[in-house]
Amino acid sequence: MGQFGPETTKAASLRLRRIEGQLKGIQRMLAEERDCTELVQQISAARAALDRVALDLISAGLEQCLRQELEGKPNGDRTFHKLQRTFLMLR
Repeated sequence: MGQFGPETTKAASLRLRRIEGQLKGIQRMLAEERDCTELVQQISAARAALDRVALDLISAGLEQCLRQELEGKPNGDRTFHKLQRTFLMLR
C-alpha cells in the first residue's frame, strides 16, 4: 500500500501508545487478580482500539492507492468517495 502521510502516521502512533498503556493496565489487573469481567471488558476495549488503528491505516492506504489509480479519470473523485464510505461502514 505504500507509506502513509505524516498525519496518519502520527495519529496511529498516538493510538498505539494509548493501547500500550491499556495493555499494561490489563497486566496490572491480572497481577492484582481482579474480577474476570473487568479484565475481559478491558481486553475488549483494547481490541476495539487496535481494530480502529488497523481500519484507519487500511483506509489511508486504500485512499492513496485509489487516488493514484483514479487520477485524471472522469468521475474519479465521486467513485473514490463512494468506495471510501462503503469501506468505512465496516467499522
